[in-house]
Amino acid sequence: MKWLIEQIVALREQGYSFRKIADELNTTVGKVQYRYQKHLQQQEEDKEIEQMDIVPKIPSSYERDEVTLLPQSPTTIFAFWEMSLTLRQMTEHQTRTPWHELLKKIRVYDCTMIDFNGHNAHKFFDISIPEMTNNWIVHNLEPNRTYIVDIGIETKQRSFLTLLRSNAIDTPRSEEGMTGLHIEAVNQWKSGNLHEPDWLEHFSTYSYYEKVK
Repeated sequence: MKWLIEQIVALREQGYSFRKIADELNTTVGKVQYRYQKHLQQQEEDKEIEQMDIVPKIPSSYERDEVTLLPQSPTTIFAFWEMSLTLRQMTEHQTRTPWHELLKKIRVYDCTMIDFNGHNAHKFFDISIPEMTNNWIVHNLEPNRTYIVDIGIETKQRSFLTLLRSNAIDTPRSEEGMTGLHIEAVNQWKSGNLHEPDWLEHFSTYSYYEKVK
């Protein structure tokens, strides 16, 4: 029937009416109209499929390894992360344990006025998180402090293995009286008693810690 449709289309492009096309092809007007409508419908479907192929598909995961912190209140932060399949597989190989059997944890470090190296936090605490979780709200923190978060797993030896490390963020002040809390460290630096400031409030904590991983 392809040849019939091609002839109908060619005659329509020449300006023929459906009745004249039916006479030319020795068929009925109804069949000509039906074939022509089917042809137009097929063209529209082909066009939609073509457009769908052009629109990029949004992947469910970008295969990145990163964790980000955002302040929510003086005592609350929000953490969200993405972990690649490659990192999960490496962890399985290292621990000889299937990923779904590993206990996932968040470790929260208080790193206020510290050039954090992973071991020198003022204090830290762990939170066990459910399987298939990629975000968490951490409560009961202190205002005007600096926090870094690790995403990791607990090994069979009950030790914590870090897989991802976040940027550093400050929790907001809860009172106006906290303004200038670290001003003494700044004055010590200005007076030459320190080679570099322990902390500068106007520094970006993200840029300060962005290479710590």
